[in-house]
Amino acid sequence: MWQNLKTHTMGSALLVLLLAQARASIRFSKTLSSHAVLQRAPSPNVVLVLADDLDLALGSSDYLPRTQTLVRDAGAELTNWFVHTPICCPSRAQILTGRYFHNVRVSNFRGAGCMHVDSQNPKFYAEWHVATHFRDLGYSVGYFGKHLNNDNPLAAPPGVDRWVANGGGTYLDPSFAVDGVEVAFDDCTGSPCYSTSIIGNKTVDWLRGDFAKPFVAIAAVKAPHVEDGPGWPVAVPAPWYNSSALFAGERPPRTPNWNASCPDHHWLVASQPPMTREQADRSDELFRARLRSLLSVDDLVAGVVDALEASQRLDDTFVVFTSDHGFRFGQFRMPEGKWNAYENDLRVPFWIRGPGVKPGGVLTFPATHVDLAPTLLGFAGARATPATMDGLDLSGAILGKETVDRTTLLLEYVGAGTVVRYEHAEDATNNTFRALRIFNGTRDLKYVEFTSSQQNWNWTAPADEHELFDLAADPYEMTNLYATAAPELKRELGGEVERRYRCRGAAECG
Repeated sequence: MWQNLKTHTMGSALLVLLLAQARASIRFSKTLSSHAVLQRAPSPNVVLVLADDLDLALGSSDYLPRTQTLVRDAGAELTNWFVHTPICCPSRAQILTGRYFHNVRVSNFRGAGCMHVDSQNPKFYAEWHVATHFRDLGYSVGYFGKHLNNDNPLAAPPGVDRWVANGGGTYLDPSFAVDGVEVAFDDCTGSPCYSTSIIGNKTVDWLRGDFAKPFVAIAAVKAPHVEDGPGWPVAVPAPWYNSSALFAGERPPRTPNWNASCPDHHWLVASQPPMTREQADRSDELFRARLRSLLSVDDLVAGVVDALEASQRLDDTFVVFTSDHGFRFGQFRMPEGKWNAYENDLRVPFWIRGPGVKPGGVLTFPATHVDLAPTLLGFAGARATPATMDGLDLSGAILGKETVDRTTLLLEYVGAGTVVRYEHAEDATNNTFRALRIFNGTRDLKYVEFTSSQQNWNWTAPADEHELFDLAADPYEMTNLYATAAPELKRELGGEVERRYRCRGAAECG
């Protein structure tokens, strides 16, 4: 019978839990066995914890105090880490393959796949997936939690030794593919089984095993993503954290672009009606529900670190915490969501600890999730970035051994169709964009081109709309400067985004 990760003394702990920054005393359902200390692996291990929809720009990641202490403060924070595509399946595919969206997507708008990811291509698992590259380096690989939203195999894909995966599923009583068998977790004692706890316990159980080889563990939780459904969907916290008193006084920041009219932006933003009081209140409650769901994510990270420390593997392990993309709570009059080219959609926490990572470090070079797989392989000793990958190996830069000669990031997104949530349209096919995020000492710019994914799939026609922001002067992206920008600057930016959009391989794309 499977037990959840939870406190056993909730009555006495509840008063402490009412404090926004406090935590209950949490224990995993199983204890570490008393066998002898395991021999250290000859190469460093890697653990990646991936949240879902966790923003950086609006402060939700500030509510993970143990993760901050155990990962960020014990290692480094990369302050300019971006997602390449602000939506679940494409971003996860980019994390797992190191490929830009234009190199991992299907060939046309109606092609089968996962949110336009070419997940049915035989090369996706046989050649592109990072697990195959870790396998070739002699690693054991365990995957736990959300993989792609759909098109996930039932059995472990090539290179994966332990497979407990789904497409996100439900928070309560979820099902997972467990090494080739579909398993429903619905028999937890006293309360529903909770997804984050299952993922955490399965990850920790695997980490406690005997390893003849170094290992990679990826733990990808659903939180704080909404529980999909009609009406006003919110994240679902664990039953033992499901109290409206928790974070009762919290609400997302009222940034200058909160509920703001921006008629000079592209049509999706320019046409947004103001949020009603009910919509704003519902957005605030979503924020609080997400914070309650993050309590279990904080527990998971603490459990992982505890397990590594107990087996004397912590000093030999890189632990990374990040999210697949950001989120919003009323910015540009949209009560929730992602799907856009703004900082709240694109910036995510990226915290890393491990051998050689200087504690308390703050690294400012720009990077995206396309760089993550090459970087993790670099930590594992790969001599070169695989030819299948577009990203850069930043392991040397994170360890302070190299500098990063990069000033521009490519960002891209394909709109699949109209998405309406909280009574606002938040996506559409002509919200398809490609963009540049530029940091070069004299410019702090964002340039965005918009088109229709149905009519202009490969960007063979000109863009329909443009945005240009000077983020040094306008960090909340309130004023679109494109109409008044110099023609030569427009030509320069348009040429650069076109060049980068056509790139393949790290030599061209990095």
